[in-house]
Amino acid sequence: MPIATATAAALNVQPRQRRHVYEALAKVPDGRSVKELLEDVEMSEVDLRQSLRKLDEAGLVLRVGRLWTAVQLEVPDDPSPSTDDESPSTSED
Repeated sequence: MPIATATAAALNVQPRQRRHVYEALAKVPDGRSVKELLEDVEMSEVDLRQSLRKLDEAGLVLRVGRLWTAVQLEVPDDPSPSTDDESPSTSED
């Protein structure tokens, strides 16, 4: 089964409350129930369920049965500093 991915930009445009829900879900890769999430987030069950629905619409979470899971974020390719900066050694024997 392929791993679903979402962009970090999709998460960044979400309100802070939804980002906190996403972060709480991301802590447990196997998924969490609403009841388990309520222990970690400071919001009502109604607000939590609404946040989960909005995150689902944005493609940031998945629901399988009673468990919600965070979708793995796709990190954009940043040009990392290359180790090729060192000039090759030229040995003249």
